[in-house]
Amino acid sequence: MSGEHELSFVIIRLFIYTILPLLIACSLIVVGKNIFTRERKLETFLVYLFSLGVAGSGIGGFFGHFFISDLVAESIGWPVGSPFQPEVGFANLALGALGLVATAGCNGFREATVIAVRVFAIGARKFVAECKQSAQTGTLDQLSRCESASRTDL
Repeated sequence: MSGEHELSFVIIRLFIYTILPLLIACSLIVVGKNIFTRERKLETFLVYLFSLGVAGSGIGGFFGHFFISDLVAESIGWPVGSPFQPEVGFANLALGALGLVATAGCNGFREATVIAVRVFAIGARKFVAECKQSAQTGTLDQLSRCESASRTDL
């Protein structure tokens, strides 16, 4: 994926999974007649961030990595047919499920969901950057070793 296309993809994801939930929550707070207290306003923001931001992103990531995996692999610099695709897809699905459950506001569950999402995001960014570097420098055997190591972890 070229730099321009990559940037537009990031902007679209930022809008759908971060800005849109905030806009919806803001409009509900402004229009809503029963959202007066600070706690209800915060709850409205959290519900939309968890449902659209976390669950939507996770479930969308699952569909991408699982059903259109070759297209996603090309867009992130992985070889087509990468065995990581189903693994990443199901990890995204797990995060999406956490986001859905977190909308209910169970004690401690939201915090755990935020931790899981952040840890996955940090790890995924680092790994994708390493894979892109391997593909660009021609050291795809390093990528193969990464894939083999991942298989033994299962």
